Amino acid sequence: MTKQTTKKTTKTTRTSTQKHPKTTVKSAKSTRKRKVSTPRKINKKLTIIVILLLAILLIFSTYAWFSTNLNVKIKTFRMVIQKNSDLSISFDGINFEHSLEINKETIIDELNTLYPNHTNQWAANGFIPVSSAGIPNSNTPKFNVYETSGVMYARRDREKLNGFLRTRLAKETEPREYNSYLAFDVFIKNETGSPVADNLYLQDSTIIQAVDENITEEMLGLVNSFRIGFVRIGSVGLKASVDEIQNISCNSQCEELIFEPNSKNHTALSIERAAKHNVQLVDGIKYPTYAYKAAGGPIYVKDSIPGSKLDPQFFEFQETRDENDFDNPIFQIPNGVTKARIYIWIEGQDVDSIETDSEGAEVEIGIDFTKDTAGWDAFDE
Repeated sequence: MTKQTTKKTTKTTRTSTQKHPKTTVKSAKSTRKRKVSTPRKINKKLTIIVILLLAILLIFSTYAWFSTNLNVKIKTFRMVIQKNSDLSISFDGINFEHSLEINKETIIDELNTLYPNHTNQWAANGFIPVSSAGIPNSNTPKFNVYETSGVMYARRDREKLNGFLRTRLAKETEPREYNSYLAFDVFIKNETGSPVADNLYLQDSTIIQAVDENITEEMLGLVNSFRIGFVRIGSVGLKASVDEIQNISCNSQCEELIFEPNSKNHTALSIERAAKHNVQLVDGIKYPTYAYKAAGGPIYVKDSIPGSKLDPQFFEFQETRDENDFDNPIFQIPNGVTKARIYIWIEGQDVDSIETDSEGAEVEIGIDFTKDTAGWDAFDE
């Protein structure tokens, strides 16, 4: 992958010296002010903006995420690609558009005929915290996501009030309307004609933030625990059949990336609660997350708290892209059709998720991609 070393700030249409159309970048709406950075050699741009309004309805006070009753409802979800960019997106690999409205019908129901073997997951009853370190190997196109049915209590040791837990691997063998997280396939068509692959980046307008400025610190701690995951599965040529496109496989070359949009943000309340568990949390400094990597147990709840002595049999360091790291590409897309899978979830092992108790709030999630023309640049050199 090519690393962009120089940033350039722009909010207007950029003209390429190459022989392809000029495009503009449309950023996700955000109240957060960030420094805009753009890769040096970007001539063509792809923008995918994803906005979710999540109404958090009910949260009980918990020691950790394992017994959290968190109901997060999705109100709107859309993806947009800027026109004249020679790029388009699709949920079925057949109908490619520059704008897609996403809901249960479009991501589940309408695909049952057009893309019968899809395994998209929707959270009709709301998000519930889960844990994932990503794909287990380069030949697996899906994240290993671990969930729990709750906490078990020891019959002879009632002093351990938070008891023990067992985790299980979430299944994605068929479409599900009711799940604890979102997972869906996306097909990206690149028709720039680049002789070699171009780079796909996250824009610095990619965010997860609260809509209400008066959000409580407890709720903000949960907002800081969101993750967005990406898996690049593979690519085929523009003349490939629908069957070939829909059944693109890893061939031991799947790539993953987990983006942590609020990696360095910690509320005063999160810092205070973390200190009770001997975790020194500092606002502005990222704290490592150790996600589940195996199902089973029993695991004493206190032994699952970030910062404690975690059993390496069950926990693994979660490598994430920091909130301000937008200079490095997430993966490459050649001229053709690339299949990817996107995950959105609340990471229960995030230190900011400890002891949640809130009336709820709304958050906005924006995913914004941009594409350069590294292929043409390399060819010209």
